[in-house]
Amino acid sequence: MSKCVFRHWSLRWKSVLILLSLILIPALTISLLVYYQSNTILKKQVIERNEQNLRHIESNLLGVMEEVEELSSYMIYSQEFRQYFTLPVEGAGSDPEEMQRLRDHIRGFFTFHLNNKPYFHSAQIEGVNGVQLHLGERISGNESMWEEAAQAELGRVVWTNPYVLTRTGWETEDYTILSLFRVINNLYDITEPIGNVRIRLDERELFHHMTSRYLHPNDEMILMQENGLVLSHRDPHLVGEMYPNQEVVQQVHEGDAFFQYETNGEVYYAITRNVEGTDMSLISTVREEYILDEFKGIRQTMQIIMAVAGGIGLIAIAGFMLTIIKPITELTKETKRLEEGDFAAQVKVRSQDEIGQLGSRFNKAVSQIQRLIDTKYTLEIQNKESELKALQSHINPHFLYNTLDMIRWTARLEKAFETGKSIEHLSRLFRISLSQGKLYITLHDEMNYVQSYLELQKRRLGGQLTFSVRMEAGIERSLILKLILQPLVENCLRHGFVEIKQTNTIRIRAYRNGDFVVIDVLDNGIGLQVDVDEFNYFLNTKDKNGHGFALRNTHERLKKTFGGTCGLLAVATKEGAHIRVCIPYVESEREHRKLIDKEGVAHEHTDANRG
Repeated sequence: MSKCVFRHWSLRWKSVLILLSLILIPALTISLLVYYQSNTILKKQVIERNEQNLRHIESNLLGVMEEVEELSSYMIYSQEFRQYFTLPVEGAGSDPEEMQRLRDHIRGFFTFHLNNKPYFHSAQIEGVNGVQLHLGERISGNESMWEEAAQAELGRVVWTNPYVLTRTGWETEDYTILSLFRVINNLYDITEPIGNVRIRLDERELFHHMTSRYLHPNDEMILMQENGLVLSHRDPHLVGEMYPNQEVVQQVHEGDAFFQYETNGEVYYAITRNVEGTDMSLISTVREEYILDEFKGIRQTMQIIMAVAGGIGLIAIAGFMLTIIKPITELTKETKRLEEGDFAAQVKVRSQDEIGQLGSRFNKAVSQIQRLIDTKYTLEIQNKESELKALQSHINPHFLYNTLDMIRWTARLEKAFETGKSIEHLSRLFRISLSQGKLYITLHDEMNYVQSYLELQKRRLGGQLTFSVRMEAGIERSLILKLILQPLVENCLRHGFVEIKQTNTIRIRAYRNGDFVVIDVLDNGIGLQVDVDEFNYFLNTKDKNGHGFALRNTHERLKKTFGGTCGLLAVATKEGAHIRVCIPYVESEREHRKLIDKEGVAHEHTDANRG
């Protein structure tokens, strides 16, 4: 259905649609593909960048943890630490000078680490001999639960969750701490504890150390336990709390490396990484809005490309309209004027290309037609009118009708009824054949005409001819060219019946078949002298000798009047001849003209048999 509608569009709209399809649609499609591909590539780059950053952050975190654990292990293997933990403080065997030397050495050891590593907050060691050494800022807080956890682990490292300690002194300040607790066992008897150590890390400084140079301002990094407890985050208020977005916690728990979630109406992309050897996970999140902001430049470039493509398309459409479509539409308009009979139609020629040459030839053709009309055709029409007037002056139809009616009534008064009927049939023949110069008559009148003609022939032959004329009800008003059946009947009498017999019969029947009216003329004579196909070929071929002029003339009249699908046709039959007439069913000349215009058949015919 759409193809049919497009076929009937004007050339202007067809051109606009085609140019849009060839210029704007491909440009738009390419721009959208580039936009989509660029967006995908950018998202992939952001994800890969965050994954790489997480690897660096994990490396920094594991480096700190390994360093702190190595410090605690160093205490096990260091003779100075073992002596400090086990040397008696009072009584026999005590050595205050040695103890002071050990204390100063250990203090220097820890001071070096505290000064060179900002995330080292403080440290505290305690030996079985009761000595304690606190290094770094003086703080207070409850750490008993972690001491008990370290004792239960019997020398294995215990890392705490974030907890808060308060600095003591002139100014108080709270610190969020992540600590290592460990029991120091005897090097030579690992079941014998000789002391314990706690090394505290400042969570804020640790976060900065891990994420330094690897965390974009628009990204977020979360260090989280498997249960959702936040160990480190940009927002200090979240540290030590359960992460509020349970969807993120669930995804991390399920081990998804990449996922998307929504918070407060904003979409985030998250990349997760499990910290090797621990139950902790690193999560990097980035807002979708930030990705789209980075894509703004590409979007603007795509918009410029689309605008340029649109401008080029409009310029191409305008140029195509002015140079091709406009001349063609003007030619169509002038052709319509010519079709309506206005021979002043002229096309404005703007160029010498093919369209310009077409316009020039159209103008020459119109001028030539006008000249021919003004000379040859006008003269011929005048001659025809003169001839028609001359014929009309010779015979006055009304005088002829009145004279025949007077003779018919005189015959009846003289009781010559058969003669009156013959005169009546002859009067009908003249009335229909003249018919005031009309070209078309109804099928009813044509059938009456041929019936009157057969009646006169029957009387002429002394009753040796029988005939039947039948017509289907409802088709009486169908139009037909006058004097179509009379040549067929005359052909039967002249050529079909070589010898006039009592059995000579002519049958005429008319009926409707779809959109057509079919009239069959049959006789029981000697039949056609040639094959049916050869006879039909004869009807459509000119005969140089002029034989069969009546049938061929009738066939040509029907074809020119009603179109190439109409005319005469010989039908094969076992006896005699069978000629079929096929015409369209129309009840007015207006319907006939519409039918001919629809089929594209020229409505031209002659009036050779008129009268």
